[in-house]
Amino acid sequence: MGSHDREPPESRAVDASLYDSDYFLQECEGYEEFVASAGRVLSHRLEAALAHVKTEPGMNVLDIGCGRGESLIWLLRQGAKAWGLDYAPEALRLTSEALQRAGLPVGQHYALLSANGRQLPFASESFDRALMLDIVEHLQPWELEQALAEAWRVLKQGGQLIVHTAPNLWYYQFGYPFFRLFQRLRGIQLPQNPRHRFRSHSNVHVNEQSPRSLRRVLRQAGFESQVWLEDLQQRWTGSGRLAYLLGWLVTHVYPLKWIFCGDVLAVATKVEQT
Repeated sequence: MGSHDREPPESRAVDASLYDSDYFLQECEGYEEFVASAGRVLSHRLEAALAHVKTEPGMNVLDIGCGRGESLIWLLRQGAKAWGLDYAPEALRLTSEALQRAGLPVGQHYALLSANGRQLPFASESFDRALMLDIVEHLQPWELEQALAEAWRVLKQGGQLIVHTAPNLWYYQFGYPFFRLFQRLRGIQLPQNPRHRFRSHSNVHVNEQSPRSLRRVLRQAGFESQVWLEDLQQRWTGSGRLAYLLGWLVTHVYPLKWIFCGDVLAVATKVEQT
C-alpha cells in the first residue's frame, strides 16, 4: 500500500476520470475558443499567461497538465521544442487531435506523455521553461509540493516556471460575498458556496491559492518568484454601465484589487539552493 493510500478522502488526488469531455468542452475556461478553432486560438486567460513565457526558437519547454493542448500549439508556433503531459486520458485525446489538426510546420518537435506532475519522467535540468497553467488548484497541498519540487528539478539553472491559477482564494473568502450581494440586489440569485456555481469545481478544485500562499509554496520549492493578480475573467463586463464602473474600480484599486481580482499569476525562476 502506497504512503498516500491511507490519506483521508479530502486529501486524495482528484480522480482523473472527473476530467471528462464535458469538463474540457463545456466548462473549462476557453472551451468556446477551443471548439471554434480546434485549439489554434487562445483564450484571454492563456494568452495573458503565455505572454510571460518569452520563448526563443529551439527552447525546451514542458507543459505540466497540458489539458486540451492549446499551449502546446502556441509553443510550437514560437519555434520551441514542446513536451506536454497530463494524467487525464481525455486531455491527452483532445491534445493529440488538436495537434494533428493544427497544421504545424514539418519537423516541429513535440512529445505527448501520460504522466503525473508529481513524478516527471525527465532528467534533471532538461528544460528552459515549464508551464503550470490552471493545474495548481487541482492539486492537493502535498501534491503541489511534490509537483513544484519536480518542476524545479527538471528546469535548468535560471529556467522559469510560469503559473496561472484561479480563482484567487481571497476572492472566494472575501470578495465573493460582496459580489453575491450585489447580484442579489440586481435580482440574480447565486449560491452561498462559490464552488457550486460550476458543475465540477466542488470535485476538482481542492487547493485554491492567494498571492501570498502561492509565493510561499514557490519559495519553499526553491524558486524566486514574482506573483501578481489580474482580472482576466472580467465578470463585470456586459452587466450595464454601473456594474462595469464598479467592477473596474474594485479590480484595479488597492486594496480592493486583492479580493476582487480572480486570477493569480507567477513567474518563478530556478535559483541554486544553498
